[in-house]
Amino acid sequence: MKGKEVLLTVTGLANNVDEDDGSMKLMTTGMLTGNKNKWRLRYTEMQPDTNEKHKITMTMDKGVVTMVRDGSYGTNMVFEKGHRYESSYRTPYGSLDMGIFPTHVKYDVADDGNGEVNLKYQLDIQGQYTSFHNLRINIKASKGL
Repeated sequence: MKGKEVLLTVTGLANNVDEDDGSMKLMTTGMLTGNKNKWRLRYTEMQPDTNEKHKITMTMDKGVVTMVRDGSYGTNMVFEKGHRYESSYRTPYGSLDMGIFPTHVKYDVADDGNGEVNLKYQLDIQGQYTSFHNLRINIKASKGL
């Protein structure tokens, strides 16, 4: 598929150890490319406290979802059910070791561009468990964006 503009609803829920649960919801537009074998989704999110923009590139291929987030709070993540992935979380103050352990990795995108991505994963920073996350992205093909 050539690039198709899509409307995204990104919903995240974090069950934290030491603080209240955090939730976020973002509606934005993005660009979806690919086909039933491999999809690439690109969109921009804004940091709510600084209004800094971050470009997100998510690739869905063979049951594995990869996500690259650029900017001063950047990271690379690989979501493969039952496989721990270690990376770093870059901040303006330095990098932190980060690990994720996905317990649920599912995506379903139709040829018309409609679909959903659902990720559930445990997150640890500097080797310490911090939270359990549920990230859901609803993708709706745009007719007139």
